[in-house]
Amino acid sequence: MSKFLYEWDSVNYALGFNEYNITQEQPHSPGYIFYTALGKGVNYVFNDPNMTMICLAIFFTIFTTILIYFMVKELFGRKLSIVTGILFVFNPLIWFYGNIASIYIFEAFFSVLIAYTSYKFFKGDEKFLYISAIALGLAGGFRIDIVEFLIPLWIFCIWYKRPSYKKILTGLILFGSSLLLWIIPTAISAGGIEQYLTILKSTSEAASCTSLLFGATIKEQLLNSGACVMWLLLGLSIMGTLAVLSFLVYPRKELISKFIFYLKKPVTFFFLLWVGPALIFYLVIYVVKPGYILTCIPPIMIILAWIINRVANIINVEFPRISAKKALTLILTIYVLLNAIYFIYPFEINNGEIWETSLNDMSTSQKVMFGLDVGFIYNTAKINANDENTQLHVENILNISNYDPSSTIIVVRDITREDEGFNWRKAMYYLPSYDIYYLFDGENSENTKSVVSWHGKGQHFTKSEGDTLNITINDSTRRIVWIMSNETSFYQEVNAKFGVHTINLPNGLNIYYSDVGVQSNTTISDFTFKTG
Repeated sequence: MSKFLYEWDSVNYALGFNEYNITQEQPHSPGYIFYTALGKGVNYVFNDPNMTMICLAIFFTIFTTILIYFMVKELFGRKLSIVTGILFVFNPLIWFYGNIASIYIFEAFFSVLIAYTSYKFFKGDEKFLYISAIALGLAGGFRIDIVEFLIPLWIFCIWYKRPSYKKILTGLILFGSSLLLWIIPTAISAGGIEQYLTILKSTSEAASCTSLLFGATIKEQLLNSGACVMWLLLGLSIMGTLAVLSFLVYPRKELISKFIFYLKKPVTFFFLLWVGPALIFYLVIYVVKPGYILTCIPPIMIILAWIINRVANIINVEFPRISAKKALTLILTIYVLLNAIYFIYPFEINNGEIWETSLNDMSTSQKVMFGLDVGFIYNTAKINANDENTQLHVENILNISNYDPSSTIIVVRDITREDEGFNWRKAMYYLPSYDIYYLFDGENSENTKSVVSWHGKGQHFTKSEGDTLNITINDSTRRIVWIMSNETSFYQEVNAKFGVHTINLPNGLNIYYSDVGVQSNTTISDFTFKTG
């Protein structure tokens, strides 16, 4: 369980618990207003946003497991409902996101809630048309992508059951009203619907770096799709992947005929529409974290449970002395043990020393290890390393400044893992009395026409852009702490004009700082550090 806020977005939510303001990314777009309100309420109990978010993740993991159990019990019976519950609870991604401050467990929860209520309607209970409509609309106040991914399933269920037009209209009204419950207050807090749409548009532009459809390069598309495949394999786990492969290559005509039989059943289309839209979006358009995959994990675990049960029956056929029950128990035991070892055993394949090294400056072997780490390593060791790194940075910066915020400014420059390590947002949260700058130029961003500065202090920040920008050094400022790579020209300029002292951290990273003293204005990479 993490002791510090794990990533950039975690800080955004934590700040939102205190003051909801999406124009200040408290939290970030599209707003997550219901999640923030829920977290704010729970935080009155814990008075610790990190613990609040972890407890929410744990509780909603439990709620999701319960929903999965009852849904699968109706679909396939009690045995497979228990199997699915075990697969879900011991899934490595579920464990990871249940131990850090993040929102992604709600992807799984609402995925199951909407699918289950839609299934109840699909099977003939028409009151669940209304319940599923409300659940689908309200989900957007937690994760707006859930609405986009699950609405095809909801529409399919309406088409399949063909209720009266009056009931369809009532369902649509309930759905629309549920949407407005979070859209209206979120838009008001953003300064109006026009401003809110502008914020949403800027958020959607991220796909221009991940998808060919939106102008990304082939390399960027392959990186996005490759990340999606790796995270799906991680969600399946080693044992799950082996079970799927065994099922696919088993050459029994009877098995193939049954598979074709199931493909023709309406429930198959139900599952395809449950998992398909999200999976296609992540593969083709945009996926930036394995947490996104949690939308797909529940249906994948249900399908995996069915496959594992079939594999157990195949083992019984091939080896009559081993009953299907024993084979199933053995497979599940191995699944649980392997995943527990994966999550608990303290191994890392990517040393922290390259967390602040750009990909262009990494050697081939470092890039390979970096890719494997980003793709497959989400365990306790990773959480502990992140905690250690945050603690080391905060403690050392406090020591450098002699615990005097007026004597020191912090400049963040080169962060490869912006969502991990010690980033600008974490610095704002854990060092709220310090002036903290995030600087972008042509060397560390794609913006080659101008330079950009984000200046944060406490809960608020401003953004500036221009051909040159001033960074104010107050009369009381004696030091500048630099979070940067020593392999950049920016570092070379800092070293030449200010001089650099280095603190070597136990985890392989470095903190740099310069003694400013009284000196004239100094320009580094079009940023002028201006006294007075």
